[in-house]
Amino acid sequence: MEGIGAISAIVLAILGLAGVFTNIVASVAVIIVGAVFLADSMLARSAIQSLSAQGLPSSIGSGATAGFFGGLAGIILGILSFFQTVPDRMIAVAVLVFGAALFLSGGTLARLNWLLNHPQTADSTPVMTGGSGTAFMGLAVTVLGILAVIGLVPMTLALVGLLCLGTGALFSGAPADVTA
Repeated sequence: MEGIGAISAIVLAILGLAGVFTNIVASVAVIIVGAVFLADSMLARSAIQSLSAQGLPSSIGSGATAGFFGGLAGIILGILSFFQTVPDRMIAVAVLVFGAALFLSGGTLARLNWLLNHPQTADSTPVMTGGSGTAFMGLAVTVLGILAVIGLVPMTLALVGLLCLGTGALFSGAPADVTA
């Protein structure tokens, strides 16, 4: 599901940048990216339960994550943007929320993937295993969202942020044992 959502967000962001029904396309892309964030959050929760079932300690909490709240807020903002005549600000805020959520949760799925594939080294793995790229992408999307919110070509920057989020979701991958 994550791959389909990511490809959909990429295609919609490109269509929006090309000027094809920009407001509608951007609103739908925000909803899809929000759904991808929620799906990632559910995958992380499932992976944590899998680790607990194997008796492995997981230093990652099992509560609601930044990705969960970011996805939920993004879906709400995407739906509300349909009712705006000029949804630029609403979509820009959604991109800002997505970027912040990605920055705050950067590396969670990468660490879970490491723990699931290398259970013998669960106690010695570093806190960030391959997730710094995700955190940097979250920071970049957050900056795009801030620039869009302050009014610097908001729809263009928001669509570029959605394009980045879709591309990142496409190449991030999910924990192998959770999806199998």
